[in-house]
Amino acid sequence: MLNTKKAGDKLIVYLEGRLDVSVANEVEEELGKLIDDNNHHIVLNMDAVEYMSSSGFRACIATLRKLNAREGTLKLCAIRPSVRRIFDVIELTSLFDIYETEAEALAA
Repeated sequence: MLNTKKAGDKLIVYLEGRLDVSVANEVEEELGKLIDDNNHHIVLNMDAVEYMSSSGFRACIATLRKLNAREGTLKLCAIRPSVRRIFDVIELTSLFDIYETEAEALAA
């Protein structure tokens, strides 16, 4: 189960640990359920994510696509520098709305 917090019409989801093949499918399913429960504006707080594999990126992309199909939004925030470098290397920074802090993501 993912830790979440409501902030107005947005749902903040706190990811943690290693977002790799062992947990990515479960995370993707849980995010899908949250979207199905009428949460169409999601902020993923990634402050506690230590590592992301391609499976983790796939889960984020699948979530983004599902939200886009429902005219929703996905914002990522508080990405650690080591994880941010991976986003940069695989050129996904332009695909996502990325913010330094949770407050900035909520205000955007």
